[in-house]
Formats: sequence, C-alpha cells, structure tokens
Amino acid sequence: MTLSRRTFLQGAAACGAAATLGLGKSIAAEPKKAVVVFYSRSGNTEALARMIGARTGLQVLRIDVKEPYAAEYSDMTYVARDEVQRKARRELKTPLPDLTSFDTVFLGSPYWWGSLSVPMATFLMDENLAGKTVYPFITSGSSSPQGALDRIRELCPQAKIGAHFYVPGAEAADADNDVAAWLKKIGF
Repeated sequence: MTLSRRTFLQGAAACGAAATLGLGKSIAAEPKKAVVVFYSRSGNTEALARMIGARTGLQVLRIDVKEPYAAEYSDMTYVARDEVQRKARRELKTPLPDLTSFDTVFLGSPYWWGSLSVPMATFLMDENLAGKTVYPFITSGSSSPQGALDRIRELCPQAKIGAHFYVPGAEAADADNDVAAWLKKIGF
C-alpha cells in the first residue's frame, strides 16, 4: 500500500493528537534524563567523566571538597584511609544542583582503601538517589572496585545500581574505546 504525503501527514497528526489526549501509546520512548557526577583527586576519574559527557552530551558535575587533600599521594593516603575506616564525612565545597529531575546518574569515584572515596560518600549521604538508576564508574591504583560498589549499594539502598565501569587509574586517559563500549552496552 502506498500512502500519499498528505495522507501520511494527516495520520501522523492524528496519532500525535491521540497521544496528547492519552488515547494512544507514544512510539518513541521518553528520553532518559541523566547526569554525570564525579569526584577526582588525581584526574583519572575526571578523565572518564569527561569521556562519558562528551559521548552522551550529558551535563558533567564535579564534586569538590572545602579542604582539599594533599596533592602528593603519599601525604594524603593515610588521611584517606583513616576517613574511610571511620566512615567520615568531608565538607563539600559547593552543593550540587537539585538532582530530582534526573532518573539516571553516572557516578564516578576513585577507589580508596577498600571503599568509595570519602567526598563521593559524603555526596551520597546528602543526596537521595532513591528510584534512580546509578551507573558507577571507578578508578583504582590496583584494586578491584568491589568495595566501592558495596558502599554505593549501602548508601543508595533504594536506587537501581546498573552495570559498572572500572579501569585502573593509569589507564583512564586511554579508555575512550572501552567507555564507548560500556555506554553502548547500557543503552547510552
């Protein structure tokens, strides 16, 4: 059957009106409202966040702390270990915008001493991600991301935790193809 342009456009307009009136189902799915939120001390996690933002066009939001950690890893690592073990909080520099309108959050953090970085944990203690889908992306010097994923689940008990992305920190800057494959796998 061949439709004229006019018949096709009239039919499309009728479908649009039916959808507006709630009489039909929309053919196209609602676009996902997603955002990228990350903390990065050394720049490795930030590199991944920027890749995700560039590939998806999503807004990228950085978490910063009011009192920064020492720049040298050896000077900050024992402070970070103590904070992680105590499940401490670290005051955030500026609050992030309200995330209630987003249904998906890409959440990036380095892996610290068997857990999530303290700044990201602080953010999750303050931000309710209930009902949202969370896609973690984690960097680490040498460890598996399991402890960070466990902490995310602990702090976001009512969120759906989707497939995570992990890369050793030293490989983050060159992970663009792996990030692209992960995004495709999860439907972004």
